[in-house]
Amino acid sequence: MASEKRTRVEIFLPVRTDTTDYRAITDWLSEELALARGGATLTTPFTGLYPSSIARFGIIRDQIQILFCDFDLDVDDPIHRTKLLTYLDELRRLLMEVLNEEEVWIVYYSITRVL
Repeated sequence: MASEKRTRVEIFLPVRTDTTDYRAITDWLSEELALARGGATLTTPFTGLYPSSIARFGIIRDQIQILFCDFDLDVDDPIHRTKLLTYLDELRRLLMEVLNEEEVWIVYYSITRVL
């Protein structure tokens, strides 16, 4: 059985209906990853809970979507990992600025795809 190493990237995006910026950035990023990486998947919204540094005594409930995409690279390779981390850090900073969020979570992990 043939296989290949890839890296899955997951971007946790808040769902907001009070501004068009969120929908626009989600659409743009989904399409960008689909074109650049050969596909992307956006989950159905679900509820995320977290304590906020702004909301003093409480838990924030957010509607969240996960946008994920498999990158054709091996994160065990130092050159691949450095390029990926640079890209993801720039993307996280852009999303935090454009969406005016306290935090944007992006995670990655190695996967093996069966061919």
